[in-house]
Amino acid sequence: MNRQKKFLLCMYVDNFCGIKEESFNFYIERRYAIEKGEIRRKSDEEIENFPNDFWEKNISAVTLLIGENGAGKTTLMRLLIKWLCQLSAGHIPQEKGALIISVDEEAGNDDCKNGDKLIAFDKGSFWEIKNHKGEEIVCIANTGEIKELLKDIRLAYYTDTMTDLELSDILTKEELAFLQDDSLLTRLSNSIKSSYTVDSIKDCIKREDFVRQMKLFLDIQEERDDNMPKLPDCLYKFPIRHMKLTAKEAGSETGFEGIPDGNSSLVGEAIDLWKKVFDSDMNHSLSGIARALLWGLFSGTIISMLQWERTFSNVKKSALTEKVRDSLRAYIRNGNFKWDTVFKHFFTNLFNDCEKVFNSTWGYGEFQAKWNRQVEGNINSFLDVLKNIEQDKFLEKWMLSENTQNIWEFKLEHFNEKDKNGRSIWIPDWVKLWKHYQTVAHLMPGCRFDWKYASSGGKNKSNLYINLFNIVNQYSDDEINQLWVLLDEPDNTFHPDWERRIIKNLLEICSTFNKNFQLVISTHSPIMLSDVPKPAAILLKTAEALKNEDKTEIKQQIYPKASPFGQQIYTLFNDDFFMRDGIVGKFADMKIGEVYKEFYEIEKSLSERKNIQEEEVLKAFEHNKRKYECIINLIEEPLLHGHLSRSYRLCKRIMNGRQKNILRKEGVSND
Repeated sequence: MNRQKKFLLCMYVDNFCGIKEESFNFYIERRYAIEKGEIRRKSDEEIENFPNDFWEKNISAVTLLIGENGAGKTTLMRLLIKWLCQLSAGHIPQEKGALIISVDEEAGNDDCKNGDKLIAFDKGSFWEIKNHKGEEIVCIANTGEIKELLKDIRLAYYTDTMTDLELSDILTKEELAFLQDDSLLTRLSNSIKSSYTVDSIKDCIKREDFVRQMKLFLDIQEERDDNMPKLPDCLYKFPIRHMKLTAKEAGSETGFEGIPDGNSSLVGEAIDLWKKVFDSDMNHSLSGIARALLWGLFSGTIISMLQWERTFSNVKKSALTEKVRDSLRAYIRNGNFKWDTVFKHFFTNLFNDCEKVFNSTWGYGEFQAKWNRQVEGNINSFLDVLKNIEQDKFLEKWMLSENTQNIWEFKLEHFNEKDKNGRSIWIPDWVKLWKHYQTVAHLMPGCRFDWKYASSGGKNKSNLYINLFNIVNQYSDDEINQLWVLLDEPDNTFHPDWERRIIKNLLEICSTFNKNFQLVISTHSPIMLSDVPKPAAILLKTAEALKNEDKTEIKQQIYPKASPFGQQIYTLFNDDFFMRDGIVGKFADMKIGEVYKEFYEIEKSLSERKNIQEEEVLKAFEHNKRKYECIINLIEEPLLHGHLSRSYRLCKRIMNGRQKNILRKEGVSND
């Protein structure tokens, strides 16, 4: 395969959601502007001799989108994704705009020649844009050529906020294939599509996130395949230290919460079977956490089957209920057996009997689609793993939480214990348990693995890095060579020290792969802004413009006053983050402003001497003196503290002078 580096140079938006006639550049060395139907280079904003490996050798560009809330950062990302998805399928966007994509000179290809390519469109047709004199840019006005240009590129979008791309209803399946959408709302939507789940929306996304984060943790801990890329150093410091299992009390009615109405007697028979099995001495040694998992699978499968039955309006509701009850009664009448024998036979016989009933009544196909041999096999495999791990004493590492029933805690540091040969002792058992638990988790909503004492920042950090790693890792080099990654506020909930490492860590992850990358990141973080040169920052500002006597929001693009690269955070806040009223907290600003204003009024009133009752002013100053002193002493910023202190001392001197004059006058009057 010919290795080419393709990257987005420029995006022109004519008029969309308040963004008007703006050219947004994403590359430092070549920058364009489209004005009045003509395209030209903006050489005054380029950096000459910019190092090719400034970011990393396989990373073309990193661009930050900075702006006020509502300034249009996400809107711009959404529009860019929409255009590229449509063009990838050979469809021309309806909006008026243009994209400039460069094909680097590092390799040749007869189907896609090197150079800068312009794709301009308006109302579903190509738009003719003239080259400014001396410019060399090829305009592509053929859908076949555009598809060829984009065929080895994919988009990846990530956000952990509740922002929705709102593209699924307006883009076709073919167009959406160009995009890997890993936004929070998309993950949530995908996680609740399973017909088995009885979780709440919140529980669905928590379960989905834990699965993703656990994958990252196991990738870090396990010895990886030689053919897999080595994980970058930034992933080895997993930010969470404790795991927990929350379960229902084994053998109690709480395990059957959510069961359809009219099944109370069935619940009683299920509990009777459970008690009979564990009254036996041969099952007495099964640990509490193992019983919790077993009870979760037993009760959860019964609930799931009965809830599934209720989804069919033309079905006799008691058919499945009676079959479950018959199976329970049959095992209650039998003698005592080992727990794994009882429950494996129970599930196998239950599925066999249900198949026969449904085949002769209301449809074998519906049952087979949901409760096939694979489900039965997954249940039996989980029971086998649970038995083997119990014998290996792995579950003894899970400690019952103090003062809390049915919550077990596990310290992740136990995964690092070594045997005499230096190998991890506990990882293989957990990997087996986790692998098989995932195949039956939809049947046991009462059992939930999750993190304990985990911060939202730690979870988001894991999601961000594993998302990027997984998206890239799913494509072979022969299939996809270019990945353009759009991250919407990836620093959400991060501590400032984690913020300052994000760009470096992202570059490390990307450099692990033999692919070309381009990153576009929206953020409110001045720390992240200090990582990029001036041309790599797009600042969006919302302004109000009068249009037909109505106020209209215009999203304007401006440029940093100075290069933010390596700049002090104070300066970046002041210059580039549209802090119109300063960068002090609003409450502190209000209290300090009140003191400033009172000092000013005191000086003004006493100097003008117009209708002034000096005694009233003196009393007011004396009454507020302790407040002034307290606020001034709370301020440790040297310049501000010094200025207020001087104003206070001046007012105090004036007041003391006025007080002496009053006392002197009173003395004269008395004489």
